[in-house]
Amino acid sequence: MQNIYVGWDGGGTATAVVCLDAAGHLLARERFGPLNLNGASEAAVQATIADCVDFMNGIGQCAGLCVGAAGVSNPQVSQVLLRLLAKQGIQASTLLAGDHEIALSGAVGAHGAVLISGTGSICYGRDQNRTVRCGGYGHLIDDGGSGYAIGRDMLSAVLRAADGRSPQTALTHAVAQKLGSADPTVLMAYVHHPAHQKADIAAFVPLLAPAVALGDPAALAIAERAAGELCLLAQTVCAQLEIEPPGLELAMLGSVLIHCAPVAEWTAELLRASIPHLSIIVPRADAAWGAALLALNQRKGSDE
Repeated sequence: MQNIYVGWDGGGTATAVVCLDAAGHLLARERFGPLNLNGASEAAVQATIADCVDFMNGIGQCAGLCVGAAGVSNPQVSQVLLRLLAKQGIQASTLLAGDHEIALSGAVGAHGAVLISGTGSICYGRDQNRTVRCGGYGHLIDDGGSGYAIGRDMLSAVLRAADGRSPQTALTHAVAQKLGSADPTVLMAYVHHPAHQKADIAAFVPLLAPAVALGDPAALAIAERAAGELCLLAQTVCAQLEIEPPGLELAMLGSVLIHCAPVAEWTAELLRASIPHLSIIVPRADAAWGAALLALNQRKGSDE
């Protein structure tokens, strides 16, 4: 069987697997279940790992594997993942990488930066000499400009309008359509429901753009604040990277920066105005491909 180099992009709902040959050509791609221990049970993660291993073993002999997932910088998370991988015969030499690392590898390459705003937010960059990370410390104390932060601010604006602290907002009607009511008691019950997670708060983000289009002051303020927070993440990272001609490439990733046009457009405008020699690029490949490239490059490096 031929040697293959495999990348896993493990998320809370699905895990993408990409298999490359030694020349970096795609051999196979597939999706399986959740791999994020922060949002899935250990049993569910173990089942996903078994499915991924069976799939890649059917393609070839694994000569390099990179498993990317959120939270692997936490020793407890990485230890559990390595233990579950070992149960499936995967060696401890497997490369574990953060989801931001595989995102950079796939979207930009070895050097550059990625600005990510999904449920959470982070900026991560790399040059010839260093890696720099800014943000990504969780919704309780960080994640400005994230889907969670935007959703939270939208619900807060509705509550403030309801009790008279702020003017009425178009967000009230939008939230009422989604939940059946925008009454404060309904909102409180929703956000404190034990089954609702941070992703359920981020799910309100699609309601923002229509309100912005109406010129709603509360929606405009939320979008502008999110763009400012995201720009600050990128500014902080880019200021610490050595930028060589023709400049620094940055890809904007995540559901907010892909699907929420006002936040994406204003973030891009702020970035171009504040970071010299910045080129905002379309992602070249996805994170699973980036993980596979890291596995391939690690093996090439060990052979040199």
